[in-house]
Amino acid sequence: MAMVIGLLVVLVGLPGIGFSSLMTGAALTTPGLSPTQWHTVKEMGQLLLGVALVAGSIGLLSAWLVSIYEFPLRRWLEIGLALPLAFPTYLAAYVAVDLLDFFGPVQTAYRAVTGARTAADYAFPDIRTLGGAIFVLGLVLSPYVYLGCRIIFTRSGRNIIDAARLLGAHGPRLFFRVGLPIAIPALVAGLVLVSLETLNDIGATEFLGVSSFSVAIRDYWLNRSDLPGAVRLAALLLVMVGFLLFLTRKQDGRRQPVTTRGGARPSRIPLRKIPGLLAVLVAGLPVLLGFLLPTGFLIWRAIQYAAQQRADAELLHAALSSLVLGVAVAGSVVAAGALVTIGIRIVPGLRNAGRLSTLGYAVPGTVLVLSIFPIMRWADGLAGIAGLSLAVSGTMAGITFALIVRFLGIGVTQSMLALDRLPRSIDWVARIHGMSDFRLAWRVHVPAMAPGLLIAAMLVFIDTVKELPATLLMRPLNFETLATRAYAQASAGVFEHAALESLAILALSGLAALILIRKG
Repeated sequence: MAMVIGLLVVLVGLPGIGFSSLMTGAALTTPGLSPTQWHTVKEMGQLLLGVALVAGSIGLLSAWLVSIYEFPLRRWLEIGLALPLAFPTYLAAYVAVDLLDFFGPVQTAYRAVTGARTAADYAFPDIRTLGGAIFVLGLVLSPYVYLGCRIIFTRSGRNIIDAARLLGAHGPRLFFRVGLPIAIPALVAGLVLVSLETLNDIGATEFLGVSSFSVAIRDYWLNRSDLPGAVRLAALLLVMVGFLLFLTRKQDGRRQPVTTRGGARPSRIPLRKIPGLLAVLVAGLPVLLGFLLPTGFLIWRAIQYAAQQRADAELLHAALSSLVLGVAVAGSVVAAGALVTIGIRIVPGLRNAGRLSTLGYAVPGTVLVLSIFPIMRWADGLAGIAGLSLAVSGTMAGITFALIVRFLGIGVTQSMLALDRLPRSIDWVARIHGMSDFRLAWRVHVPAMAPGLLIAAMLVFIDTVKELPATLLMRPLNFETLATRAYAQASAGVFEHAALESLAILALSGLAALILIRKG
């Protein structure tokens, strides 16, 4: 118990204390937000609403079509609709700009067909706008909504849908009167995840010219040396995160419809000819635009710039850095998550404290780095007092600690889901036979958690490989990952030279998305 409390203090309490110390310092300076900061708040609000609308519409409608209806290519589209999640938002933005730029293949082909020569000869939408950011982020993040709604439509809510069909409900009436109400909890949970990912984004929004919180916080902190201004924005961002988490908790209490096991699998409504083609078009466009087209474009760029993209020492070093960092963070998160979960199992009173471990995943990376920054400074100071030359900030230890704090919630959640399936009567029987808490945990709890721990390790590894904000802000000198190399090339305007890094990230993320579909 003492070990679990100590772990929570280090991984949850210290970042909270660090951010509180920054807030105290910011409160002593000029309070309030500047006009530039208010502009950021306004634009971020528009971005959140737009992305939620796009991702929610795509995810909800696609899940309904592939779950309720039978049409050509449905089985392939059911899998493919989760694949846009394989694209990190910053890679999707880089590819979108490269595709739709004046010298990109889309406009080049358009000029070849129409005979236009300059941009003044025709009107073409600019992807580097708020609307472009909404479309790109909404398309890539739509699987968060799709996966949850598909589970509702195919499992827990299927009996209600089939009963409504027998009573004569069909078409739009079946969707609006039955499907949409039972999908609201999954829809809200998915939109909360979409919003959290949008708040955390730093690469896509910056590249597409949107004033996001994460970009503004980094700019005030590093470029303007205005730490109080960055902290005030971070505090406002935390308020928005808290509101989103409150929405999720409100949905936890809603009763979900359940289905009985062992019954015949319900049949889908067949669609033929025009309705079937429309269903293929609606469900296929997100797969085409969100995964197939960008992936094919990256492969083409890799072949086109093969000479500049050879597997040189720097690329191999970045790949190795991503691998080592991913393994270190995943192993640490799994171990910490298992320890916290076992502690909660033995002492149920710790469950509320254990929920605090999930806050790190909800807090955007830039805010998390701000919270951890004072801790690193205190650790360096203590090491200096002790006469040690050890440094924490700007080292692998510092960035690993930050990522463990960020992803601890995944380890705790997955291991708790697995261990909750184990009846508590087994614990009682083990104690009756004289088994100590340590032996009970090692011989019973850990094997029961193994499936959840494996899933957590995979998810944390992939998230670490894709993670950009915290890695970008806390990486040591001369330390590059696949994500930071791709970001650097895009910032320099030569993203096409980073196709190999992008494909490596995409391969790992795509594997995770396919496994999620199989587990789902």
